[in-house]
Amino acid sequence: MKYSSRAISLTYIKQGESAIISNIFTEEKGLQTFFIKGVRSKKSKIKLTYFEPLKLISVDASFIAKKPLQNLQGASVIEPFHIGRKNIYKSFISFFIAEVTTKVLQKNEKNSALFNFVWQTTNSLYGSEKTDPNFALKYLLNLSRFLGFYPSLDNLNKPFFNLLNGCFSNTIDLEDNSLEQEKSNYLKALLKNSEVIIPQKQKQELLTKLLQYYKIHHYNLDGITSHLVIQTLRK
Repeated sequence: MKYSSRAISLTYIKQGESAIISNIFTEEKGLQTFFIKGVRSKKSKIKLTYFEPLKLISVDASFIAKKPLQNLQGASVIEPFHIGRKNIYKSFISFFIAEVTTKVLQKNEKNSALFNFVWQTTNSLYGSEKTDPNFALKYLLNLSRFLGFYPSLDNLNKPFFNLLNGCFSNTIDLEDNSLEQEKSNYLKALLKNSEVIIPQKQKQELLTKLLQYYKIHHYNLDGITSHLVIQTLRK
């Protein structure tokens, strides 16, 4: 079955001398994995840069159910964002978002609401002159809404956030499944979309706790290179 679709490039690995295997989030077919021949050749009409993290593209492809690697006939860039050398921060954030998104998607599962969210997030990241220093943290929180475990906004007056039930509580979990009060307050500010300056050390710890939150709710993000993001969250 042939189709055309808006798509968001996520991750790729090199294969052989000139091919790649690329994970792409398509609007029509959900997450797809493509084997793309010759794309690393200078003569290729389809450029390797199309498959960098969070490139907003259009694809022409074939879909065969149960086939692990799909065929890509054509691709073109829809939004030609440019990131200067001085904005390495955005590059790391885009890589982080792409890795996380790849981990949580189900193959061949169309999800228009989630697709539009990632598309709009990408436009927001690349379209702003100044990047929110809490961008990665907010992405994890907002993404959890589409996955069914967005933190409850009830009881925001209570001091501790419980990672197991996604609620704020008067008591702290002894099994290290709660945020202590300071980080809970930072989380509240993020949930209310308030401007908040989070010190680097607390930001690192909060990011680690949010990755734990995902794991508790059955989305294992082990293996992502989150340390790259942690190291760049210094703005």
